[in-house]
Amino acid sequence: MRIVFVIPYFYPALQYGGQPKSCYELARALVRRGHSVTVVTTDSAGSARLSPEPAAGIRRTVEDIEVFYYRNFSNYLAFRHRVFLPIALFLNIRHHLSDCDVLHIHELRSTLTVAAHRAARSLGLPFVLSPHGGLKWLGKENAKRMFDSMWGRAILGDAARLVAISPLEVKDAQTFGVGQERIRILPNLIFPEDYSALPQTGDFRRRWNIREEKVVLFLGRLHWIKGADLLIRALAGSSSNVRLVIAGPDDGQESQLRRMLAGTDLEKRTTFTGYLDHKAKLESLVDADVVAIPSRSEVFAITAVEALMCGTPVLLSSSCGLFPAPGTNCGVFRFENENVDDLADKLRVVLGEDCGAASAAGRDFVLREFGPDAIAERAEVIYEEAIRRG
Repeated sequence: MRIVFVIPYFYPALQYGGQPKSCYELARALVRRGHSVTVVTTDSAGSARLSPEPAAGIRRTVEDIEVFYYRNFSNYLAFRHRVFLPIALFLNIRHHLSDCDVLHIHELRSTLTVAAHRAARSLGLPFVLSPHGGLKWLGKENAKRMFDSMWGRAILGDAARLVAISPLEVKDAQTFGVGQERIRILPNLIFPEDYSALPQTGDFRRRWNIREEKVVLFLGRLHWIKGADLLIRALAGSSSNVRLVIAGPDDGQESQLRRMLAGTDLEKRTTFTGYLDHKAKLESLVDADVVAIPSRSEVFAITAVEALMCGTPVLLSSSCGLFPAPGTNCGVFRFENENVDDLADKLRVVLGEDCGAASAAGRDFVLREFGPDAIAERAEVIYEEAIRRG
C-alpha cells in the first residue's frame, strides 16, 4: 500500500512527547513489511526548529520513510500554543495525497488536519484518524469547542476509521458520536532492538550525582495534565533516602513545580534534568527504582512500556490507559487518579518490593503484545477496511 501520514511534528521532534514517537514507530514497522510510507509534517522540534529549512519544505529519508518537513511561520506559536502554520504545506497537500491509497491523519485539532481533510474530500480519498488521546476538552476548552464546531465534528464524521490506542479512547470517541463500527484499537508499539543493549547500571546516577537514594522517576512533558505536581505532593513527607527525578521538557509547568518545592526538604532531593534523548532516557530508566506516571488523563502510557523493557517497575494512575494491560506480576502497580495519599502509600509499597521476577515477566509481556509485526498487521487490516469503504 501507498500510505501518507499527516502529523504536526515527527521524528526527531520528541520534545512533543509520545505522538511523534508512536507515529515514527508505526511508519518504521509498515515500511519493513513492504509498504510505502510518506510523512507530511512541519519543522518544529519543540522549543527549536529541527534545522533551517526552506519554506517550501525539504524531503528526507528516515529509515526508508519519505518525510517532507515544512517550515512553520512561527515556531513559538507551534510549540507554546500548538498553532502550526506551514503555509507551503497547505498549498502542496493535494500533491502529496494525489497518488496514495489511504491517508492516516494523526491528531484531530490541528491546522494540518483541516488541510488534509479538505484535500482528502476533494480527491475522494479514504482516511483514518488517530486522535492520540486528544479528544477530551482538557485545557483550552473554549478553543477546542470552537474548533470542533467549525471542523472537528465534520472530520470525525468523515473518517473511515477512528484509530483508538486503548479502551479509554474508545469511550472518548463514542462520547463524540463515533459509532463502534468505525472504531478500531491499535496500541503503540516497541522495537525490541531499541532496547537490546541497555546502558550500564549507574551511568545516570553518576551523571546527576545521585548516590544510594531510591530514585522515583517522572518522565514526560512538564504540563498540568501529566501530574508531576501530584508526585511532588505525594513525596512531601517521604524518607530522606528518596530522590525525585523530574525528566522532560518544560511545557508550561516547570516554574510552578519549582515554586512548590522552594524551601522544602524535598527541594534538596529533587533533580530536574530537562529533555532526555533516547540514550539518556534509557540510562534514567535503568537506574530508577520506580517510574511514576501520575497523569490526570492519558489514553496510552507508552512510558510504562518503555520502563518494562528496562526491567523497572511502574506506578500508574488509574486514569492512564494501557491495553493490553499488564498486572503486578509484570511490575505494574496502580493508584487512584489524583489521590495524593494513595499515590504516597503505593510509592512506599513499590519502593519496598523486590520486583526482580516481575521485571522479566514485564519485558516478555511487552515483546509479546507490542511487537512491530503484530501491530503493523493490525494497521494493515484497518487501512484495507478504510480503502474498501472509500
